[in-house]
Amino acid sequence: MTHELQLRSDYWYDDGSVIIIVEETAFRVHKSILSQHSDVFADLFTIPEPAARESESLEGCSIVHLQDDLHDFTQVIKAIYKPFYFDELPQNADLRKLLGFISGILKISTKYNLTRIRQKCIDILQGKFPTTLSGCEELVSSGYQYNATTVVSAIPLARETNVPEILPWAFYISTNIDTDTLLADPVLSWRDKALCLAGKSQLWERQKEDTHKFLFEFARPSDCRHMCSLRLPQMTWKHIEDLRKRPHPLHEYDDWDSLGLCHVCLQRVQDQHAKGREKVWNALPRIFHLGTWEEIRKEQNR
Repeated sequence: MTHELQLRSDYWYDDGSVIIIVEETAFRVHKSILSQHSDVFADLFTIPEPAARESESLEGCSIVHLQDDLHDFTQVIKAIYKPFYFDELPQNADLRKLLGFISGILKISTKYNLTRIRQKCIDILQGKFPTTLSGCEELVSSGYQYNATTVVSAIPLARETNVPEILPWAFYISTNIDTDTLLADPVLSWRDKALCLAGKSQLWERQKEDTHKFLFEFARPSDCRHMCSLRLPQMTWKHIEDLRKRPHPLHEYDDWDSLGLCHVCLQRVQDQHAKGREKVWNALPRIFHLGTWEEIRKEQNR
């Protein structure tokens, strides 16, 4: 039977070979182009239509109905037909705009296995959610500012689209949200809220024991000849309480001169600080019960 359409999308090519209908909106596109991007589409176009729709067509094109979000699907079609579509996202875009731009594309490209487009979305995400300590340092030094309440929206997106590599840093930033606000957040699942709160407690312990221990409890090495332990300023209760509420063990301490340490003690403390930060970074996925970095990379790439 023939089919009449109420609404045509902007992507209606007269030489298109298939009509895809999403939420009553039709896209007349090319089987060959979509098949080049997606083996799922390639298989879809070769599977015989069910008997009830075997003769459903319009202008000589077969019709395929997809149960997807119209906005998300439109964004993917744009990414397919416009080679430089991703250039429309400003390099300095804030996280809210960035997530708004790629979320739908990532969801659809994951569902239909559009590998090139999906990887482009992942690359953009990992530019803001580092997966190495050096990447973290580079991002922090660039002055990039996070809004923690926006960051939390990346967590369910990563879960849905199997991009677990961005989760450790996303959870880390999300620990800056106060408990009441976090618990009231409508986006995060209760499981992820619990992981965030438990991880926050662990980050505090890591900061005290691994990365900034010298600020809490300084042990003078045996080869120190200058009584440095007597000169090192102890943290005030207020500073300790502020850190407990918003732990940041990956913060790179740089106010070394204020400590008044001799060369021997300063070198020892700086080495401990650097090793502690590396230790925390390596443990970051486990802190939030995500496995190890190696495990989540394998999961993402399978």
